[in-house]
Amino acid sequence: MSVQNEGVKPFTAGEALEAYRRVKLSSASGTQVEYADAGQDAIGITQRKEASGANVAVALLSKSRTFKAVASEAISVGAVLYGAADGKVSDTVSGMPIGVALAAASGDGSVIEVLAIAPLAMAPELQLFSAVVTDADTADVAIATLPYAFQIIDYWVISRDTTAANITLKNAGTLVSSAVLAKGTTDEAIVRAATLLAAQDTVAAGAALTVEASAVAAFDIFVSGYRVS
Repeated sequence: MSVQNEGVKPFTAGEALEAYRRVKLSSASGTQVEYADAGQDAIGITQRKEASGANVAVALLSKSRTFKAVASEAISVGAVLYGAADGKVSDTVSGMPIGVALAAASGDGSVIEVLAIAPLAMAPELQLFSAVVTDADTADVAIATLPYAFQIIDYWVISRDTTAANITLKNAGTLVSSAVLAKGTTDEAIVRAATLLAAQDTVAAGAALTVEASAVAAFDIFVSGYRVS
């Protein structure tokens, strides 16, 4: 039998709600909730079945807690979970990860215990690291593909060898900054990017950030930014 620790708040059901389904605040009121669908952030999980307009207890999603959730498919223990249609959860990537399965789901409708992941939207800044080694003049190397849009604030190249090379960071194949960046020729040298291009500093959900080097070189890319949707 699935269990959970507590942290429950009452809301008004904006529609008929089943137990252990993901819900979001409705547009009608900050005290009313409705199902959160695939890719939509949820504030919590319903604790019992309620009719539209009735009070419904919602276990709030927060750090360091577990909750019950209804699976939309078979799920393995340890799987990273995302929102699915009708307030259910799935291991299919959609939007932000919301938790990790602490029990296996046999299929659609199974109730499992989930360890909450603190929403990334709560973090003031997103930081991406990627160690890369590229071949000169080859296809771009992907360093990040995220299921949500994010805003780039700045980025840096950190040398991991002494090779001279020009580095370009691209958003869906287009340059992010106004010029290529010459990496340092001493190990650990850090070089900051040129001016970011306003048209390319927001990366769409599912779009790849890529890098290309003018010579075979080893380096890290450090991208600073934050989630925007």
